[in-house]
Amino acid sequence: MKNNGDVSQKGRQEISQKGRQKFRSIAKDMPSKHPGNMSRNGANGVHSYNDQKGRAFSTYSSHVRENSSNFFAKKNDASHIGSSIVLRPRKTIVLIDEEEPQITEAAEQMEKLPECMKDAKIYYPSRDDPEAEIISYADMDCLAPEGYLTSTIMNFYIRYLQQHASPTNRATCDCHFFNTYFYKKLKEAVSYKGNNKDKLFVKFRRWWKGVNIFQKAYVLIPIHEDVHWSLVIICFPDKEEESGPIILHLDSLRLHSSRSVFQNIKSFLKEEWHYLGQEFALPDLPIADSIWRQLPQRITEKIISVPQQKNEYDCGLFVLFFMERFIVEAPERLKKKDLAMFGKQWFKPEEASGLRAKIRNVLIKEFKKASEVECISETLSPSSSDAQEEWI
Repeated sequence: MKNNGDVSQKGRQEISQKGRQKFRSIAKDMPSKHPGNMSRNGANGVHSYNDQKGRAFSTYSSHVRENSSNFFAKKNDASHIGSSIVLRPRKTIVLIDEEEPQITEAAEQMEKLPECMKDAKIYYPSRDDPEAEIISYADMDCLAPEGYLTSTIMNFYIRYLQQHASPTNRATCDCHFFNTYFYKKLKEAVSYKGNNKDKLFVKFRRWWKGVNIFQKAYVLIPIHEDVHWSLVIICFPDKEEESGPIILHLDSLRLHSSRSVFQNIKSFLKEEWHYLGQEFALPDLPIADSIWRQLPQRITEKIISVPQQKNEYDCGLFVLFFMERFIVEAPERLKKKDLAMFGKQWFKPEEASGLRAKIRNVLIKEFKKASEVECISETLSPSSSDAQEEWI
């Protein structure tokens, strides 16, 4: 289920005042960190990212020049980055299977594919899936160097993680993933003040139809606000822990207001608890009865210290890497002592940034598979000119 826009047209033209103010305060303490600027066009669902790069960068470019030797200097042709553009080679750090970084000479460019693939679309994980993510060749543009990830690519990789999760990992099986459009709908539902609020919430529940949220071990919610991505993970400890839900907020720039995020997520959990308590008998939940009866008062929240991105455009990659790393390392049910797994040393920032190439390569393989028949047919079929020559 998707809505038609993350942000308004105006949001594609300038970063919100709130985002700028928050960003300036961050820049004072963290001169090497600022947000990626990605928004969504409400008319056609296409995100714009290059038109925001210069605006975000200008907020503290002078400070960065002083401290970072122009590390984030804007390219003059940044607004024309595309899948077929050849960029000059640069030194790139590549991380291979947790080994030490290796310096390799690489041209950061999209692999050149046959022309017959340009109009191709892939339906992931399959065309038969009613919730399949539809990706066009042009959607890969945001995976070019310094691109800002779009919802299309974010949602593709979230589905990819689900499809490739280990069936033997109980924690992964007990995860529920929402897509990038969910949080906006959540905010609308919990902030609604009309008389028919209950009716609106019932409609909102279609987003997790057939799923009891409180039975899950983890619920992962990507957040997109102020042209920046962050991640919420709702954890439901087991009965022995005698603890209510724990809301974790992971932000690679500390840009989003955790207080606001926690308030919205807690309201969501309270509304769902209220709905289940009204309509059904106490369900078979991995939550102690004493906790369940007082659940709204037993929700705790935690701002998680995580590795910070070192540029303006990798926030989406960090959110996806948070997800990927978490579902592999998380225990079957999180206990408060397990929060020690996080921290600034959880992983190297280069590992998250390196996800750009991985996603690009995965998509290229998917496009090759989807276009294999068409390309073979086009290759084997003689051109009209060849056919004419044969008849002469």
